[in-house]
Amino acid sequence: MPTVTKSDLWQLAFDILQRLGSEEDEARIVADHLVNANLAGHDSHGVGLLPTYAKAVELGALRPNTPVEKVKDRGSILQFDAHRGYGQVAARQAMDEAIERAKQQGLCLMTIRNAHHIARIGSYGEQAANAGMISLHFVNVTDLAPAVVPWGGRKPAYVTNPVCIAIPPTDTQPMTLLDMATSHIAYGKTRVAYNAGKKVAFGTVVDHEGRPSDDPAVIWEEPHGALAPTGEHKGSGLALMCEMLGGVMSGHGTIADPSEDKRLGGIVNSMFTLVVDPAELVDLPWAKQEIDATLDYVRGIEPSDPTVPVIVAGDKERATRAERLSGGIPVDDTTWGQLQALV
Repeated sequence: MPTVTKSDLWQLAFDILQRLGSEEDEARIVADHLVNANLAGHDSHGVGLLPTYAKAVELGALRPNTPVEKVKDRGSILQFDAHRGYGQVAARQAMDEAIERAKQQGLCLMTIRNAHHIARIGSYGEQAANAGMISLHFVNVTDLAPAVVPWGGRKPAYVTNPVCIAIPPTDTQPMTLLDMATSHIAYGKTRVAYNAGKKVAFGTVVDHEGRPSDDPAVIWEEPHGALAPTGEHKGSGLALMCEMLGGVMSGHGTIADPSEDKRLGGIVNSMFTLVVDPAELVDLPWAKQEIDATLDYVRGIEPSDPTVPVIVAGDKERATRAERLSGGIPVDDTTWGQLQALV
């Protein structure tokens, strides 16, 4: 398994994106996003996606160099349509505008629709938190077949429909960032495990008859199985709310829409986002003290396993980033071969 430096992996991603038709700025933004996902330990949302993107470009499901369109701008509400352009570019621009609007108005409700894979949602939470804003994100997925069973179901109804909530850093604590799929594991994590010849945790996937399994091949080989929802009925309920908020309120539609333009074989995301200036709600010095105290309290709980400390949302990603910046980013042999074939 190769271990690659951040700069070398970035250059490889940048070169591939340009070969797929992206202009320099677009290739830079998307490469930044993908490599940062790898650094955070989310290889499911990293450079291993580039073969999927190449196929989507070929199908016309992903359209390089397509500018995002602002379709509504009224007070604290902004709405965007990405027209199947790279989601990393469109969502970053939409977040920039939403953050500025929240600074002016106290809050902004922003939606973006029809974006080709906005990828790791945590990056948009980081964008808001780094600007001192709170953000909440609800995302649905269309353009490909359902891959997650609803609680109690045999066949899939959703895709991974992520949720993200970000709280800004304080003077002494880094940001608190929850970024999670509503499936038990992300779809891309089964790809990473399948390519590496590894199993996944038992029950995180189900076979074609709905039986719990630990074999990622049930996702990638016929007859196809599906991902299980996280937290049983609770994760299934969150996935449904992502369809209602991300899919319906953006104006794009949901996974239930059978229209031909919703089944082109790419990965299309729509997102419902709230960006809030905490200074409009509370006294900031007091809030920072409360956040610090809460994080210290939770981390201070005695762990059930003395060798594994209690962590809060964002701790694991920060530790992995530090480790991979110093020791390199591992890429499994199958994914490495797929990337080299695109150069």
